[in-house]
Amino acid sequence: MSEQRPERLNAERAQDVERWADFLEARVREELEAADALAPYGWWDLTPAGARRLGVQGMGGRVFAPILTGDGHWLDQATALHIVRNQPHRTRSDLTGKLMLVSLLKAQAAEDGGPLVGPLLLVVRQFCDPFIDHPDHPEYEAPEEP
Repeated sequence: MSEQRPERLNAERAQDVERWADFLEARVREELEAADALAPYGWWDLTPAGARRLGVQGMGGRVFAPILTGDGHWLDQATALHIVRNQPHRTRSDLTGKLMLVSLLKAQAAEDGGPLVGPLLLVVRQFCDPFIDHPDHPEYEAPEEP
């Protein structure tokens, strides 16, 4: 019976892993900077029901993001809830998880093709999708001039 060994990571695949991992890591670090810039507002919450204006407020009750979509109270409230769910403290945890994933991918790749390289690379590429319009994205295509 032969022992199954992971395929060696060829040079092209290693470059692919490095490109995607470095790209996601750079975008995550930018997002972390943006989250840190909003940290002084503390934990976010919605304005209380019946408040003079609907919005997102920080600690101390200061409304820093009034919500007026122009499409009615229900959409305004849904928009405000979405913003609250994506506040810096929660975003920071998600971003830290992405950095851990990138580190794991790089560690597996350094093991010369560890068995998780393929699946981890798929996940990293999925996390890169929202940044497809970024000029450093590995699959970025510049818009054609009119």
